Amino acid sequence: MPDDSQVAKYATISDVADELGEDIIEKSARWKQIQRWLNRAERTIRARVTELDGWAAADADYKATVNDVEVSAVERKARNPDGMRSMMTQIDDDNFQQTVDTSRSTGEIVILDSEWSLLLKSASTTAFSVIAQAQPDAFPLPSYPYGY
Repeated sequence: MPDDSQVAKYATISDVADELGEDIIEKSARWKQIQRWLNRAERTIRARVTELDGWAAADADYKATVNDVEVSAVERKARNPDGMRSMMTQIDDDNFQQTVDTSRSTGEIVILDSEWSLLLKSASTTAFSVIAQAQPDAFPLPSYPYGY
């Protein structure tokens, strides 16, 4: 069984409860489940963003972004824990069909590519980066004094 001694620092169960619009009773099975998912989300982020604590300590907006990403990942899992993509209910002669967005139907804690782009700060150095610059179609000739 994975070690859950590392409790998520940037998002809380209360944050997830607010996002879901529900009350989560402390120490209930739902409370423990949400905490475990928050821990997993943060471990996933830490695995890729090794400078997480330093960046969050230095930048309050970045810290809020980490909170948003963790809460969103757990909220997606909480709304569809089984990862169902489509569901149909038939009552008498009436059918109701619902399809879930693929980002919510994995059944796992997933950080989306758009969220990774928010979490992964670009390095300030350009030593190993390529900077694209527009190249002119024609190169101007040097200007020489008249009569040269």
